[in-house]
Amino acid sequence: MKKILVCLLFALFPMLVLASGGSLSFAPPLSDVSVIFLGNIFGLVDGVLHGSGTQIMGSIFGVFNAAVLALGGAIIMYTLMVSTINTAHEGQMLGQKWSSIWVPVRSTLGLALLIPKASGYCLMQTLFMWIVMQGVGAADKIWDAALNYLNSGGVIVQEQVNPITSIMGGGWTIANGAATILYGQTCMLGLQASLTNLRQGYLNAKSNKSGPCFNVASGSAMEEFCSTPVPDFLSSVNVVAYQNNNLNSNGPFSVPMPNIESTSPYAALNKICGTIQWNALNVATLSAINSLGQSQLQTAQLSRAIAIQQMYMDLSMIAQVMVSNDPQLTPSSNSSTNTPPFAAYALQQFGVPTSTGGNVCPPASLGDPSSTCTNWGPESFNASSAMFNGTEFQGAISDYNAIMLPTLNLLDQANQKNNANGQRAFIQQASTQGWMLAGSYFFNLASISATNTTTGAISGGATPTDNSSGLQASTFNVANLTNAFTSNSCQGAFKNVCTWYEGDKSQISQVQSLIDGTPTSATAQPNIPANQTSAPSQFVVAQGAQSSNAYGLVNNSLMLQLPGQAGTSTPNFVMNVIPNFSSQGFQLPTLTYGCGNVQILTFGFCLMEYIGEVIYNVIVVNLFNFLLSLITNIINFVVMAFLAVPLLGIAQIFNEGVAFIEQPDVNPIIALANMGVNYINFAGDLWIYLLELSVTTTLLGPFAVFIFALMLMAMPLLMAWLGTMVSIGFITAYYIPFLPYMIFTFGSIAWLMAVVEAMVAAPIVALGITHPEGEGAFGKGEQAIMIILNVFLRPSLMIIGYIAGIILSYVSVWVINAGFSNVLPFIQGPESNNFGPGFAGFNFSVSGQGTTANAGFTAQGTSTGYTGWAGIYGFFFSILIYTTMYLTVVQKAFTLIGVLPDKVLRWIGGQPESAGTEAAQWAEEPKKQVETAGASTAKAQGQMGKALGGQAMKGLGKLSGSGAKTSGSGSGPSSTPSEPPAE
Repeated sequence: MKKILVCLLFALFPMLVLASGGSLSFAPPLSDVSVIFLGNIFGLVDGVLHGSGTQIMGSIFGVFNAAVLALGGAIIMYTLMVSTINTAHEGQMLGQKWSSIWVPVRSTLGLALLIPKASGYCLMQTLFMWIVMQGVGAADKIWDAALNYLNSGGVIVQEQVNPITSIMGGGWTIANGAATILYGQTCMLGLQASLTNLRQGYLNAKSNKSGPCFNVASGSAMEEFCSTPVPDFLSSVNVVAYQNNNLNSNGPFSVPMPNIESTSPYAALNKICGTIQWNALNVATLSAINSLGQSQLQTAQLSRAIAIQQMYMDLSMIAQVMVSNDPQLTPSSNSSTNTPPFAAYALQQFGVPTSTGGNVCPPASLGDPSSTCTNWGPESFNASSAMFNGTEFQGAISDYNAIMLPTLNLLDQANQKNNANGQRAFIQQASTQGWMLAGSYFFNLASISATNTTTGAISGGATPTDNSSGLQASTFNVANLTNAFTSNSCQGAFKNVCTWYEGDKSQISQVQSLIDGTPTSATAQPNIPANQTSAPSQFVVAQGAQSSNAYGLVNNSLMLQLPGQAGTSTPNFVMNVIPNFSSQGFQLPTLTYGCGNVQILTFGFCLMEYIGEVIYNVIVVNLFNFLLSLITNIINFVVMAFLAVPLLGIAQIFNEGVAFIEQPDVNPIIALANMGVNYINFAGDLWIYLLELSVTTTLLGPFAVFIFALMLMAMPLLMAWLGTMVSIGFITAYYIPFLPYMIFTFGSIAWLMAVVEAMVAAPIVALGITHPEGEGAFGKGEQAIMIILNVFLRPSLMIIGYIAGIILSYVSVWVINAGFSNVLPFIQGPESNNFGPGFAGFNFSVSGQGTTANAGFTAQGTSTGYTGWAGIYGFFFSILIYTTMYLTVVQKAFTLIGVLPDKVLRWIGGQPESAGTEAAQWAEEPKKQVETAGASTAKAQGQMGKALGGQAMKGLGKLSGSGAKTSGSGSGPSSTPSEPPAE
């Protein structure tokens, strides 16, 4: 690998001449701001970097390079002396340890690279700066590629289209077209294999002076067949090339299968396996979008053909496997195993859709939510594994929709010309300024990728499938293979096939069997024939031999229920019932009294027993328990009125805040910012409300006691959770929106520092090349290859990490959503999520008498969750944990900007760098400042709460004092209550 890198670096030397504009040059645009900043630092670097900036660095390096050059001269002298001695002593040029080839070359080259130029920079520094500039140009091209994709209707991240929506796209037309293409490809490959085998047999017979190819009439169809090899039918079909050659046509377009050139004798087979037909895409409305160039308009115009070609390539792999699996068409496939074939035309079975239990799926309608066809495997009566995994056919349809989606989005946006042009206004500026300011355009990228610019939502725009493809007009008729074979002669459009087979259709019928399972002596009953314009009302699994032909595979593949986008369902946060304090555990128990050996015979019964029963069990117990129950009801009312209601109010605010980040299609940065704004505004409004309440309450006279009591009871919990709101709000509202920009900007500054380091190290590297020790072309400077490669790649990898970070922020949130709801019921109980049948819930002991035996799964299959106060706090802490996880993964996602350039060269032996990771840590300082400001604000608001509490205490004292004076004014002296301590 090092030798390869050395060769590549030497190959770059001629590029110094072509740097001004060669086809291999990554020269950045003149307006690239990173080039301007490099000019500010380094000034003029001969032939590479131009600018009117200060030349102080050149002056400094002029002296520095001269000093290093002097040291290099000393090394040359050392090399000459030692090499002369080694030559004389060991009788070998330069001695045994030093290379007689590389040492002279390195000494000369290294010294030449150290010679300072007029600007003060040496040639090695000029080379390093050229490599840096090429890295800037490469990053600009990557950045432009991302912008052009977005400008063409693409988005940075896209939810997976629902599989049923994908299949049913365009009213079954795309799936129908895909089926027709697959049948046609199987026909072409099977026919090609059959004709190849047939022709080879004829040629073998000809060598023995027999067979149809021996003494064949010149110019006949058989003579052309014998003299012309069978071409590749599959590759002859190219829908993109066909439409590109007919751009001025309004369509529809139609390509035969196969599509052999007219000069070939096999051109007579064109259309024998059907045709692919599609409509032209009307892109006239796209001219309303100002930023689209001619090349982008042309790409949009060809997008349907490109999507069909991608689907064609995906399906061709299925067809190739099917033909290779046919022991009749590919006899060699049967030689590697002694296992009997699954069917006459299939050595190994294709597989069938099965339920989770492994049973073959019952009949079902397409898209039926109750369908259990979620697996794929072999039929139960056959133990061999399935050849396919069942997703191949639907995957080809999904690929078609994925390629078409940007153009569909673009057409949808063209209908809103003003919005489309407004969202794209930044693209030209972003492209002109180059890669270095990419981080500052985060919200512009979010806007152009979203259908809702307020929340950054990525879905809900254009229809996710192509509704006017025209693919339903594609044709396939399996009978074309055998129609030319009649009892008397070869007739019809494809009579040459009959001629080549000498009127015997038994071999070509093998191809037909692979497609529809038709025995040569019976009529086929295919499950899903070609050209079907709508889905059957109900699908039935094709089993047995019928499951392993083309018709059966399409039928069974459509029955398979594939999962949609995971993580779009968000957790449901539920607060358990407010605690209802019960006095049952504290009630007096009844006692049993006895007389023992003492009885009062006068009355004839035990008098003490009756006295105990009446006085204690009847009077005392009932009276005490009644009073306790009455007090308990009062306590429950007070708790509900003075504590539960405020808690429910806070819970509502938490729910409203977390609702912003629970939307799976919303940009995570924007969602967090909106949540923070909601928390801050609510907290601020509440402080004002409490202030107003404390002022107006003093005007209510005696009624103020109840309001102050409410405030005193609710204030501690209220302040605690509001402080949490403010802390989260400040981070998410003021720090998180700047996070992508800060990390990218700090990474850019770290790159500038790496460039400075490289320029300082350049003459040292040249000195290392001059040193006689070491191996290869660079000697002691070999390690510099990896380091300068890192400097070259860092801008490009930062752009890749930036885009990947945006995507990963969405996907990470979806990953959290996919699993959080499974854990949440442990705390909140089954109300927050259905575990499904058979789940045994949890039993929590709240009486203090539970054991580990009853703290696990219960036999009843129910779950109580965290009860009482733990249930209330569980609601708040569940939201807090979810929010914290959400916030953490979003922050970590954008660290890719620095981590990727630092670590990617480890894969080829480079040492990991730390510049990017350290630069990402620089963002922690602004975060700390925001946290400090948030904590100070929360503390100040808490002090306001204490002040309000103090005012409440004073109000209570005054009211109590006035009450005492009134009651004591008759006979006794009035008492004045003490003032509460000052806050």
